Amino acid sequence: MIESVVQSHARGGELRITIRRPDSRNALNREVADGIIAAIHAAEGDSDCRVIVLTGEGERAFCAGGDIKAGADGGPFVQDPADPDHFAGRLFETIQACRKPTIARINGIAMGAGAGIICACDLAVMADHARIGTPEVKVGLFPMTIVPPMMRVLPRRRLMEMFITGVPLTAEEALQFNLVNYVTDAAGLDDKVAELVAQIAAQSPSAIRLGKYACHAMEDMTYPQQMRFAETLLPRVAQTEDAREGFDAFIEKRKPEWTGR
Repeated sequence: MIESVVQSHARGGELRITIRRPDSRNALNREVADGIIAAIHAAEGDSDCRVIVLTGEGERAFCAGGDIKAGADGGPFVQDPADPDHFAGRLFETIQACRKPTIARINGIAMGAGAGIICACDLAVMADHARIGTPEVKVGLFPMTIVPPMMRVLPRRRLMEMFITGVPLTAEEALQFNLVNYVTDAAGLDDKVAELVAQIAAQSPSAIRLGKYACHAMEDMTYPQQMRFAETLLPRVAQTEDAREGFDAFIEKRKPEWTGR
């Protein structure tokens, strides 16, 4: 069932995870969240996977947010009050804590939870016809679960304007406010993503893995705590096989051969 709404496809060092609910503009529900989470966990254990790309099927929608239509099965606003776990929050946390680099390939509109997925990813490439927004206020709701990932990316005033007006950002505005790294036309979207994947795949997997772990761990520390943590982790990075190979390759003026260890 999960495979029917979330497809994973490996090619080279990339694992592409695609939301496949085109009839609902790739809206998020529990089944989609569980499928993405399972694919990410599998990728983390796959040494051949160097980069994870998240996208939506087609050209209309990256992810139109949570299913809010009446009676939506597994929608984000249907919750057991006795269960503190929310699948959307678990999804954002999984993406953010992933030890592999993640790229959001924004092929169309990204609303609500779609914006949360983008902010949880490390990098984002956006088609120029796409829009990113948080329209929940227009139906009397507030996007509670996407506040944490979006607060880490956008300036507070811009974020509050999105939340309380419901007006989406254009691709140009998303780039201006550093919500995305690159904007391209639809025809060039895959080329830009492929360029980023190749650039990342050429680097040390162990350095990226430990670096991502450090960045995620330090986000909520005070500055002195961040410095102490960095000081203890730096020697650990330097002791990896990749670091030794990197030093040798630099001295010998050759391309390094990474082992990921």
